[in-house]
Amino acid sequence: MECRREGLISGSFASNRYQIIHKNVHSIYPAELIFLHRYLVRLENSKGYAPKDTISLLILLRKSADEFGSVVKNLRVTGNAIEFDLYTFDFKKKENTVAKLEKEFGRRVSERDLEKEERALPEKIEVLRQSIELFNEQRYWECHETLEQIWRREPKGSEKDVEQGIILTASALVHFQKNEDDVCIGMIPKALSKLASWSEKSYYMIDVEKLKERLKEIERTRVISSFKI
Repeated sequence: MECRREGLISGSFASNRYQIIHKNVHSIYPAELIFLHRYLVRLENSKGYAPKDTISLLILLRKSADEFGSVVKNLRVTGNAIEFDLYTFDFKKKENTVAKLEKEFGRRVSERDLEKEERALPEKIEVLRQSIELFNEQRYWECHETLEQIWRREPKGSEKDVEQGIILTASALVHFQKNEDDVCIGMIPKALSKLASWSEKSYYMIDVEKLKERLKEIERTRVISSFKI
């Protein structure tokens, strides 16, 4: 999606965008982002960044992306990769932005066009399979985004609740990757509440009982670590 609104990157917009980027490093969603195309980018964590580095790394990423009018949002740090949402005006600016970030932070591991995916309607079983794969690779934000494709279309009931419970679990672990352990632990009761609505042991290929046990252990010990579903 190429933005054709003239003058969008000049004047007050450029000034406002700069102020927003450097005012709040955790939450940035100015109204102008609706004119940008959204990607999910993963770069190799070749420099050994950890969740505690989230704020300082996000500032560096945003300063680099700003050269091309791009915006970095929702940074997550894993042992293998640094991943984030990238908002750009067009494909060329996206490629230029990512090329620069690759030189400064690590090679591109993967990239997803989130807007294109949102327009598609994939099969439910395929979404669940992909979500499990993403969760088990500690790509929790992508798992969250992928599961929402079917959760949004699900009618009210126990299936919608169990899907939301899994989404909340992935979201909680995103905060763990952001070095926000208290937020992560604080989300677990709501995740468990949603999962409790599912009376069977498994939901398709996901062992819900095992997932609930793992969350209860984290809630009890307040020790967070990655796990597989």
